[in-house]
Amino acid sequence: MRKIWRVVFSRYFLSGLFIAADVLLLSLLIVYASYYSYVFLTLHLLAVVAVFLHIVNAESSPDYKLPWVILIFLLPAVGPLIYLLFSRRKMTKAENRRLNEIAERLSAYPPEGESFLSLKEASPAAAGKAYAILGEDPIAAVYRGTSSRFYESGEALFADLLYDLRAAKKFIFLEYFIIAPGRLWDEIHRILLNKVRLGVEVRLIYDDVGCMRTLPSDFVRKMNAEGIRCQRFATVTPVVTVSHNNRDHRKICVVDGGIAYTGGVNLADEYANFISRFGYWKDGGVRLAGAAVTGLTRNFLALWDMTAGSASDYARYLSPPAPADDGGYYIPFGSGPYPFYRRSVGKSVFRAILDQAVRYVWITTPYLVIDRELTESICEAARRGVDVRIITPGVADKAAVKIMTKSSYSYLIAAGVRIYEYTPGFIHEKTVIADDEYAVIGTINFDYRSLIHHFENAVWIYRSDTVLRAKEAFGRTERQSHRISAEEAKLSRPERWVYNTVRIFRPLL
Repeated sequence: MRKIWRVVFSRYFLSGLFIAADVLLLSLLIVYASYYSYVFLTLHLLAVVAVFLHIVNAESSPDYKLPWVILIFLLPAVGPLIYLLFSRRKMTKAENRRLNEIAERLSAYPPEGESFLSLKEASPAAAGKAYAILGEDPIAAVYRGTSSRFYESGEALFADLLYDLRAAKKFIFLEYFIIAPGRLWDEIHRILLNKVRLGVEVRLIYDDVGCMRTLPSDFVRKMNAEGIRCQRFATVTPVVTVSHNNRDHRKICVVDGGIAYTGGVNLADEYANFISRFGYWKDGGVRLAGAAVTGLTRNFLALWDMTAGSASDYARYLSPPAPADDGGYYIPFGSGPYPFYRRSVGKSVFRAILDQAVRYVWITTPYLVIDRELTESICEAARRGVDVRIITPGVADKAAVKIMTKSSYSYLIAAGVRIYEYTPGFIHEKTVIADDEYAVIGTINFDYRSLIHHFENAVWIYRSDTVLRAKEAFGRTERQSHRISAEEAKLSRPERWVYNTVRIFRPLL
């Protein structure tokens, strides 16, 4: 009972209640005004038509347009308003000015410029794939002078991450979607407090919705009181706002500008299997040392300054780190909603790899809820003889999303794609490996939220031994997974009911 009362009186529940009340009252007002005023009814109908024409003429996937068209005609009272609020975010003048200022200030600290020319000379094909990132992410750049290490479990990643945190001398940057009190966070928190006492600068960003069940409302105040500079991304407020639709799903840890981590892991015990939620939690990530760490540092500082409205001293954090060259090329990059990014960087990267693959593309993802364009890129690769394999969870964290993931199986299998489900539990790792040369490791899921609405990050890797280590790890994971047959891919009758109910609106979920 105490837990129920805690939920009912939490600021998240109350905020949701106020937002629902706002929408309901506005709906009633529109219906009432339309009923009693022909002028208002005419204006409202014109608004519906204008929004409809805007959707039809928008430069976006038909998969994304169709549910919005249905929504505004099913709910003519509030459908156009919901579309204007949640379809695409429009930056305020202050946000636009701040973003331009950050980009201008970062341009004063350009990454090394020879690496892209070196990549183009080494492989024009690889340079073409790199354009899928560099043409859309103004912060991204190609780096050499870097070494990396692939992790196929959260336990292994956190063992090294804790060691590097303890060795920090200058600064620690942490940005995570979820932080939860427990064995892992408690140990990290102890390390951070000790580092603050020793004069190390510590900054922490977390997503407010991601932590709504795990952190108290005064967490930011407590962290700042302890000397840990803390920011809450897109704070949940009791008003209807576009910011609720865009979350910070990134996972970044930077230590002294010379070491960085990213991948699927959040700072919670299930990611290191200290507790069990959905069987064994299979996760992964990558550790960077050397020049490419600057790319993740730039991503962190840009979002920090956008969130805090601050102007960090970039010269202090962006000095070139000591090189640690393994011969590979690296592009740490961000992906996220328009207009912060002109297009979905993550989707462009995945399609570039799939469309140009020669031998194989192997993918691990917790969710497989994708649009027609990305689906066809996967299928076309398989149809031309590329060995395409996808591993998804055997144990789902969300029943409805599991059904939506399974609904993709039959079409993909018919095209020649091999689909596996990870038998021991839930696979949360987000990795793409291709042709023994390319890997993309980061936070980007194969679903609409990750590809359209969330702020994400990843590392594009070319000709590093880490690609082969990731391939070997995939093989071990595959041996623990069950290959789905065409018969097993068919939805049961209850699954079809759920699928048919939500399929039209899955791009909006």
